[in-house]
Amino acid sequence: MNKKCLICGNKTKIKRLKLKDGYICQSCMKKSGWGSWFFTQTGAFKWAGQHTFKQFEEFTRSGKTSKDAAQEYLKLRNLGIKTVPDSNISLEDAMAESEVDKINKMDTSDEVKRQLIAAKVFDLTFVKKEINYLPKVLDDTETIQYACSGVLDGHTWLVVCTNARLIFLNRNMIIGMDQKDIPLSVINAVTYTKQIVSGTISVTNGANVTAIEKINSVAAPIMAKTIREEMTKTKEPIQSHIIEQGPDVPDEIRKYKQLLDDEIITQEEFDAKKKELLNL
Repeated sequence: MNKKCLICGNKTKIKRLKLKDGYICQSCMKKSGWGSWFFTQTGAFKWAGQHTFKQFEEFTRSGKTSKDAAQEYLKLRNLGIKTVPDSNISLEDAMAESEVDKINKMDTSDEVKRQLIAAKVFDLTFVKKEINYLPKVLDDTETIQYACSGVLDGHTWLVVCTNARLIFLNRNMIIGMDQKDIPLSVINAVTYTKQIVSGTISVTNGANVTAIEKINSVAAPIMAKTIREEMTKTKEPIQSHIIEQGPDVPDEIRKYKQLLDDEIITQEEFDAKKKELLNL
């Protein structure tokens, strides 16, 4: 890689910023708005190593500095993403892609793996045993719409939204697998509250409110939206099929006969209408 500065063209020294496709000298770092080499955090240097010069230019032109780069790097690292997602891919899609290999290695049925991947699930922290047990819980008519882990009653639970119910699974050391279900048809409301690094979803059914806390900050709004959508589907009225009955043929013929007798229509008109009603 050419060690000349991509901005000024001068040869760079030890104090420089390394990008994916080149270097920026200490002087140009300050001039570009990135900031001083001395005050650039480790996370910002790592961010730079994952981006091209074009991306660096777009970043600094938008008014962002090395501090913003460090924060972006740390955010992705905390979410478990080791590489920067393509700009055309959403954050949740990138996280789902990074989880595919882990899901395929889980000790559960192939169908559950397929459904988890199809639902773009990525937050399965500390719920491997619950995932393994999931095939025993799902019936043949159910499909996983979304899943994540969350804290309920002080313990980490697997939360699964299917097309029929909300399932909570927790491997308890005393009683074994603990399971709670809420049919989607009885859910009245779903609310989502965002915290700094996580989210809380509250599900209301009647007088009961179930609060799932400490859900991944990206997964929480997706789960809340999924529950609302599936809940709405279960409550949509079934369109009744109204069978349109034809006219009472004898009564219709009598009506037209009366019109004939009253000399309102002619014999030819009556005969034609009679043939039409009798499908002759």
